[in-house]
Amino acid sequence: MQNAINDSKMTEAEVSLRVAIYSIYQKLICNSVSVSLDGAQIKTAETIHFDILGFLNNIKAEKINGKSGKWQGTYRLPDTDCTIEIHSQPGVGDVAAKMVDGSLLVVESKKGALSKSKAGTEYQLIREAIGQLMTNSIINENKKLAVAIPHNEKSLELAKRWSEFPQIKQVGIKFFLVNRSDGLVVI
Repeated sequence: MQNAINDSKMTEAEVSLRVAIYSIYQKLICNSVSVSLDGAQIKTAETIHFDILGFLNNIKAEKINGKSGKWQGTYRLPDTDCTIEIHSQPGVGDVAAKMVDGSLLVVESKKGALSKSKAGTEYQLIREAIGQLMTNSIINENKKLAVAIPHNEKSLELAKRWSEFPQIKQVGIKFFLVNRSDGLVVI
């Protein structure tokens, strides 16, 4: 089986899981975070795109519900009563959780480079995530919408610039720039 994990890039599945983990440990959510992953984000044919079971094992997540040997299920993180429910249900946002203030957090995640990509894919990926939020979510004052993408120089520059656009401010979209070392930057 070929493993396609690359240390210079972060998969969409990893971005989503890191947002969920951050939300739990920063005590932003009530008790459970839903993470929706497409099976193709994990593996296609013989290529593993993201070793999800290895990742969950590394963070010492304990599976408390779901079929043994399958990555779908409910996991509890160490030193918390909060859980991450990992499933493959489309149309609910890549990450969704009830926040402590009563609002619903809905996040669309994208993969990407951990340093500025030569191809400039950050622009396209962030625009796609914004489009998904705008067309797939019922937008109201009880929802907090966010785009999550790996943190690099270009994604930071775009998030800072686009967060000032009136239409982004009006809807209230936030940008979560995710990294492996210290969580994420919120813009």
